Amino acid sequence: MLSDIILTSKSFLRSHEPQISLLLLFASLIVTYIVLYPKPVAFDLVNGKTAFELFNRRSKANFVKNAYGIISDRLQKVPGKPFRVLADVGEVTILPPEYAHQIRNDERFSFTKAAYRWFYAHLPGMEGFEAGTNETHLMKLIARHQLTHQLTKVTKPVSDECVAALQDLYTEEEEWHQVTVREVNLKIMARVTSRIFLGEELCRNPDWLKVTSTYSVVAFRAVEELRKWPTLLHPVVMWFLPNCTAARGLVKQTRDIITPVLQKRRGMKAQAAATGDKVVFNDAISWLEAVAEEKSVRYDPACAQLSLSTAALHSTTDFFTQVTLDIAKDPSLIDALRAEIITVLGNGTWTKNSLYNLKLMDSVLKESQRLKPIAIASMRRYTEEDVTLEDGSSVPKDSLTLVSAHRHWDEAFYKNPHSFDGYRFFNMRQQPGLENKSQLVSATVDHMGFGFGLHACPGRFFASEEIKITLAHMLMNYDLRTIAGCDLSPRQHGFSLLANPTAKLEIRKRSNTQDF
Repeated sequence: MLSDIILTSKSFLRSHEPQISLLLLFASLIVTYIVLYPKPVAFDLVNGKTAFELFNRRSKANFVKNAYGIISDRLQKVPGKPFRVLADVGEVTILPPEYAHQIRNDERFSFTKAAYRWFYAHLPGMEGFEAGTNETHLMKLIARHQLTHQLTKVTKPVSDECVAALQDLYTEEEEWHQVTVREVNLKIMARVTSRIFLGEELCRNPDWLKVTSTYSVVAFRAVEELRKWPTLLHPVVMWFLPNCTAARGLVKQTRDIITPVLQKRRGMKAQAAATGDKVVFNDAISWLEAVAEEKSVRYDPACAQLSLSTAALHSTTDFFTQVTLDIAKDPSLIDALRAEIITVLGNGTWTKNSLYNLKLMDSVLKESQRLKPIAIASMRRYTEEDVTLEDGSSVPKDSLTLVSAHRHWDEAFYKNPHSFDGYRFFNMRQQPGLENKSQLVSATVDHMGFGFGLHACPGRFFASEEIKITLAHMLMNYDLRTIAGCDLSPRQHGFSLLANPTAKLEIRKRSNTQDF
């Protein structure tokens, strides 16, 4: 029996020798490829579904509620090693802070494609995200040039609108009264940013103010709605989801408001040119027109304004709200800030130098942003190819990646990192070698409130000026204090860390005021 089996096997091998040789060659090639060209190593998934779960809903929902805890726990247990999480947006690779320098200017990590995928910018209603994530970079050019290098031209309009907005929204009431801080600050910032982006004719237009203060909230909620559905169904369900529908309506309203203004201005410019005159407007409507013409690119004026509004208003309101809540807890800090404002701005003149010399205010703002940045991870990117990192590990193609901002709360970088110290960066600024790093607009791995690297927030210089001017006017004209039992703590939602939207303070108009 055994001999028959051996004979049969030999016969089989002889008859199939060419095929077997080919199979062995193919197998050897596979082994060689695996050895010489290993596939990207998949990082650990720290919050995946269990063996008995069919879907990822539980993991994603838990991450939305406890993202900070999940990321912190992993970084403590396995420091310095990348890992993956299941977030509401899907699978995301988290890089520890020390990897920020590696990817900060690496074009294989795409900023625009990450934002495009994160916010579904290709869908109707999401045009406010699309204009800021396409490859023409008009928004970035505006932020880096007109909103940075020409700050002196917008300082007075910002100041004038701050005064008017505070009078209308914080009121002239000299008795203590309660305000929901984020709600009132959103309206103030909507007017101030609109004064710069749209000019005096529209910055107090109630229809535009409603759109600009509503769109970012509605659009972010629409994104959250879409994330609950499979990607393949997005083009269908978007027509039925409430916030997606509302977002499309706001886009239409924006076009209805912006288009007539743009047409009127083009007509005025044409008439002036015919007589050899020139009409100049110093706002983002005009800037976008000029840059688009200079770069020979097409753009959607209405959606460009939505993009500017979404980028500036959402983050700036959150920042200003948080610092308002922070300083309200410390009356002595308010007194010190007022003394600095009087010293620096005693002559009533807003200049680049006077803004620079508000060093305590700069420190307070940077500390507020350190303790509560707008997100617990920064530098959102999308890999366009397999990327091998310096330690030999690889990030696969088509991966969404973020860099953890956990150095913000790391004892190795900040003493008492979970405590608010308004003088922290003021004191650091006195130390040789730390003068620049300690300023609000400096983006470092230890402080990524404005991001880091090539795509650090290009509008941070304008945001810094806008908030300083608004805070100075507010402190010189109003008293503020906390309310016993009122929760002022931030709210976490996935990667976002937001100023408490329901937090209230008591305010009153000061009887002896000094304005600028």
